[in-house]
Amino acid sequence: MTNRPRGGRPPGRPDTPRHLLVIAPQCRQMEHLDLLEPAATGLYEVLTDPALGGCDPGLPDGRSALLTGDGITSADVRAAVSDAVRHAARRRAVLVLALLGHGFVPGRSSSLYLMTEESVEDVRNGSVGVGELLTDAADDPGVPGVLALVDTCHAGGAPPPVHELTGGTRNGRTRLALLMASAVTQPATGLSFTRGLTDLIVHGLPNTEDEFGVTDAARALKGALPGQDVTGLDYDADGAARAPVWIARNVRERPTPGGLCGRLAVDELAAAFRAVDPRLRAPDAAGDAAGLAAAREDLLARPAGPARGHALAVLDALIVAVRTVAFLRGWLGADLTTARMRHALHTLLAAEGRLPSGDRLRTDVDIVDELVFNHPSADDDWRPGLTRFVALLGRVCGRPPDAPELHNWGTRCGATAELNAALAYATRRAGGRRLALVVSLHAALADDWPEELDAWLLRDGDLLHHERFPCPGADRTGAEVAVEDAAAWAEDHGAALDLPLERVDIALPAGLLLDWRPEEAGVAALLGIRYEVRLHWSRRLTPDAVLRSIERVVGARWDVLSDPLGEDRRAPVDWLGRDDVAEAQVLRAKLRTGRYRRGLGLLHHPGADAPLLDLLLAYTPVLLWPHDPAGADPGCAEDGHRCLDRKWWAMPAALAYAYRDRWADREADDDLADLRAVWDDPDWLRFCGAFRNGPPPARASDTAAEGMS
Repeated sequence: MTNRPRGGRPPGRPDTPRHLLVIAPQCRQMEHLDLLEPAATGLYEVLTDPALGGCDPGLPDGRSALLTGDGITSADVRAAVSDAVRHAARRRAVLVLALLGHGFVPGRSSSLYLMTEESVEDVRNGSVGVGELLTDAADDPGVPGVLALVDTCHAGGAPPPVHELTGGTRNGRTRLALLMASAVTQPATGLSFTRGLTDLIVHGLPNTEDEFGVTDAARALKGALPGQDVTGLDYDADGAARAPVWIARNVRERPTPGGLCGRLAVDELAAAFRAVDPRLRAPDAAGDAAGLAAAREDLLARPAGPARGHALAVLDALIVAVRTVAFLRGWLGADLTTARMRHALHTLLAAEGRLPSGDRLRTDVDIVDELVFNHPSADDDWRPGLTRFVALLGRVCGRPPDAPELHNWGTRCGATAELNAALAYATRRAGGRRLALVVSLHAALADDWPEELDAWLLRDGDLLHHERFPCPGADRTGAEVAVEDAAAWAEDHGAALDLPLERVDIALPAGLLLDWRPEEAGVAALLGIRYEVRLHWSRRLTPDAVLRSIERVVGARWDVLSDPLGEDRRAPVDWLGRDDVAEAQVLRAKLRTGRYRRGLGLLHHPGADAPLLDLLLAYTPVLLWPHDPAGADPGCAEDGHRCLDRKWWAMPAALAYAYRDRWADREADDDLADLRAVWDDPDWLRFCGAFRNGPPPARASDTAAEGMS
């Protein structure tokens, strides 16, 4: 979770590449493992973190080395492992192989088989022999070692036969480190082994070396997983190997400033020291706290002056940044997640009317680095922004504002007054959801304009008031007048509560989503200038039985959509071209069988094809399409939507800012404003569930949902 370069090693250690392949297939015959994909993704992320697992993706040609979900066959698994072994051999890389999912040992055998899409329990054919996979990998002459992590039932059956390790092509000079979730006779439940190991990697182990291996991990996990005896095997017969096969770097034992220090800090510190004396070297980014203290003493010994004063200020800010990252990790523990950090950061920056540039804010180090060394020029130092972020993050993670640890951190950073002000600020913001107006046009019939609309005023997600507003005419103008009336009504209530109205959520049927841009409504000022406007699909308020039956599937998409960018650094969206949606029956079949499991995007404007939007929105809470109704693909479509990749973590608010920049003819750094979006986030899905207090409506034959079945 730090900015150490990928593949970097502690000083004095050999730089051996590490390749990672994570395979986590669902099995059609067995119970669907709801936690499989999140667990596999979490493990993949920490193992590819340069400061933790230090692995590169293990498949050639830039292919994703995370294989998880439905449709993965035994042939797919064997082919992927074979490709990974060849790729590791070419680069002389240690191969890290994680196998998650259902497993069995047939009959009285003790050999583990991984189950894939077509597997049948106790039938070897159609399943994958784990021991055979590991033998082939460890015995390849070009692979200097194999680390295998196995989380299945009967995982203790994973080791190959001893004679396969002691003989073979390498004449026994094989290296296989193996960590298994359970004994041969035991089940493995809830992917608890993978989740526990991921947590171990993130937080480190006490009393171990720079890295920890299977013995340390097995000892730490023993007794932590009820009914599962975690087992480790570390076979190393290569006398020429200079270091053991390890699982991860131990962040707890060596919390160096270099590991907790971001890019902006390193650059500014180097420049500040050069200004004092071109021969004066800034502290090594990989140095320890004692090194920083020594550097401070060296600076104090220099003649006083503006350059020395600036260098001391930068060095003190670095010490605060290092101290803050260490504090957050200790105070918040497992509650410190990327999603929560980004939520707190977005709440802070949105209130200031700005968004960070680029996509580097992925870790606690990145975010603290940004706040300490890239604060607004209007602030004379980092204290207001950093303390507000820490206060907001503590609130998001459920920590009390009077926690002694929090106030001790403020005191040590010399920011007691700023922290007190930040805590009051966080209370006012309340997670950034204080007052919101929800407007729905679900009363529209057959995608026509309604005669009235419903409006709800919410505070912190709780309902305050509900009102209906008539439309002067059943057309766009009438709807816009009614929305303006609803906004004025909400503003009046907000004034009485001394709370500003900041967001308007508008729910529309598919036809109106294609025909209307409500953020551009408004007589005196555009609605999108005054508020953050979010669009939703109104059918979720009144679903028929078919839509109701897949609500859980749609809600579960947020497990992927809420995560940071994956290993390919791309937004979690499946983009569909004209050919992909040309045949409605083919598209429907792909949606029903889970072909697309993320958000959905169209590379072309759908024109007036409201049924297409209905079909897609039934299966995803996020749908994007080009702004241009002429149908031309926008500039950011064919080049991979890099604009969306850069701002995914700040969506959908980033879309509102992009629209404002375009209206004001301000230069933007991307083409995000070329996109339209329906964004049915978890808050909206919960609101829809609360709205429906009656029995599920009857299955209707004339709806788009009926066409899905």
